[in-house]
Amino acid sequence: MDLSKYRCLNCEQNIWTTYTTFWKCENCSQQYSCVKGIPRLYLENHIGQKDRVLRDYFYNGFLGSYYQYVMPFLTLPVRPFRMSWKDWAVYALIIVGLVLTASQLINLIFIRRFKGLDFIDTAFFAFVFLVAYFLIKHSYILYLLILAIPVRISLNLTKFKPDETFADVHSHIIDTFQEKKHKLHVLDISTGTCNSLYRHGWMELNADYVGLDLSETMLLQGLDFMTEKQIPMEFVVGDAAELPFEPETFDIVLNYGAVNGMADPRKALAEMARVCKKGGLVFFLDEQLYDSASFVERKYFELVLSNHNIVHHCPVELLPSSLENVRVEQVYHFYYICTATKN
Repeated sequence: MDLSKYRCLNCEQNIWTTYTTFWKCENCSQQYSCVKGIPRLYLENHIGQKDRVLRDYFYNGFLGSYYQYVMPFLTLPVRPFRMSWKDWAVYALIIVGLVLTASQLINLIFIRRFKGLDFIDTAFFAFVFLVAYFLIKHSYILYLLILAIPVRISLNLTKFKPDETFADVHSHIIDTFQEKKHKLHVLDISTGTCNSLYRHGWMELNADYVGLDLSETMLLQGLDFMTEKQIPMEFVVGDAAELPFEPETFDIVLNYGAVNGMADPRKALAEMARVCKKGGLVFFLDEQLYDSASFVERKYFELVLSNHNIVHHCPVELLPSSLENVRVEQVYHFYYICTATKN
């Protein structure tokens, strides 16, 4: 591990002594604890309130713990049926279960009028309460259950065609960087499970990879995934708005699906640009609604896909002046890719 690229957030120096349980800055004596040998290079009191809530409520909670199941389920109406038929089967079972539960509840309240209740009835009411509590707490899932079929029908009636596809954008960029003679350095911010980094061609590069995420729950899934794939990669628990790296360290800085939801996207984008080398690439993907979306598609975007976001479009107005050649591609009905070069 090359420690020279890491800098202390307290004094901005990079003189380290490292152990499996903590890192220590030898300049200011600031210590950073580790989880499974991964350093927690952030200062808790510097984290934005919105970022803290997302970390603790979403990504260290239900969504993060079951991310590989929940996230594909949230995009159910958008994905091709051949890729999502198992999720549609789960959706159907959930709907049938909710209908049967509602029927039994109506029977107990309006027909039996709570008469002759036994232990099974009491357990049933407890079950209903837990289901209702879960759906209220995770309202985006409730809205998905309501909107999935109407959105799927609406999308089938549209003829959206991107100017450049998701695969094309990746292919062109990766082809360009494959021509580089030197070994590249790639940073994946909000790397999570590392699924996006692994699946979309970045592994084809001659590169060293670093993954950063504020959620330990998500990051440890990424560690397990890359270990299983036998791909060497460094991991850091860190804050995208205060990256623990020296300026101009990485040839490519990536972010899949997090910029729009950050507490301070302007600061996060500035940090992405700061740690990118001159001539390097800043690349991020997130939610943005295509222009001709129907009413039901807009409600799905607002209540499900973009419900936790700060901004709901590509924030080109927040990009720092150090980035040029900015391109925004609407690659799907609900997603954009933005690319820029560090000048």
